[in-house]
Amino acid sequence: MEFGISLVVRGNDATVDTFVQMAEAAEVQKWHCLWASDHLIMPEMKTSRYPGRADGELPPDWKKTYYQPFSVLNFLAGHTTSVRLGMSVLILPMRNPIEVAAQVGEMDQLSTGRVNFGVGVGWYREEFEALGYDFTNRGRRTNDGLTIIKSLWAAGKTTMDGPYYNFINAETGPKPFQRPGPPIYIGGNTPAALSRLAQFGDAWHPYKISPDDLRESIPVLREALEKAGRTTSNFPIAVKVPLTFQDGPPMTGQCCTEGRPQDIIEGLKRYIEEGATEFCFDIMNETRVNALDTMSRFTQEVRPHLS
Repeated sequence: MEFGISLVVRGNDATVDTFVQMAEAAEVQKWHCLWASDHLIMPEMKTSRYPGRADGELPPDWKKTYYQPFSVLNFLAGHTTSVRLGMSVLILPMRNPIEVAAQVGEMDQLSTGRVNFGVGVGWYREEFEALGYDFTNRGRRTNDGLTIIKSLWAAGKTTMDGPYYNFINAETGPKPFQRPGPPIYIGGNTPAALSRLAQFGDAWHPYKISPDDLRESIPVLREALEKAGRTTSNFPIAVKVPLTFQDGPPMTGQCCTEGRPQDIIEGLKRYIEEGATEFCFDIMNETRVNALDTMSRFTQEVRPHLS
């Protein structure tokens, strides 16, 4: 069982000192992965709603400071030696996949093979519009983008003749340190995401899914894997959920991984029983002090009970 934590890359405490202190703690406490989230620009929301908060709004301080995953993770590659470095998740359809293939490949080389490549399609229509990308075809462009990325990582020369990208006998390098490439974590809880996972992914990375919903999704996951000719046995499932220590049990609207240590232990065991093999924890109060305290308490009060 592997446990990772989301870096504080947004808001007032997203600083170099925070990145370094979280990375140092992760190595000492033997966390499996440090994860970085992704947004490029945050225009006024007209129809979109942020799925990570009950009010659907992005906190004002995030709009002032939101570090990009490539910047932070490349920086931390030089400050760490063992912890893995992941994107949870990179919004691929608001980027050029050729650039992403190069950026991830280089990061994997600079970290000597410690990158987890998390991919999502995004939810923020207004962000896509500000960047000049079509929101409605983002799923199809993600699939084409993953085709390009995997081919550029694996092949000497790559040709693409599709509705969104066209090039002949193109090459890029360096190739990733990990061969044939970093593990691809596919975000999303929908049938389309599971189909994408079966075609391109190495691990499923659902966000804020409940244990009951995870159990109900397993048959859909297996069907998608079987249809793609892939094994369904012990397929990696890296659940992304909040991790909050508080004085009482989970309150209405909270995840079962928010509460007292015994509540968190019981909640994680429920996920494990339903097939989770890895966790990425979000810290809901994103300050450096709380992040470091949460990391320490988890390793001392929760993790020993899950071995």
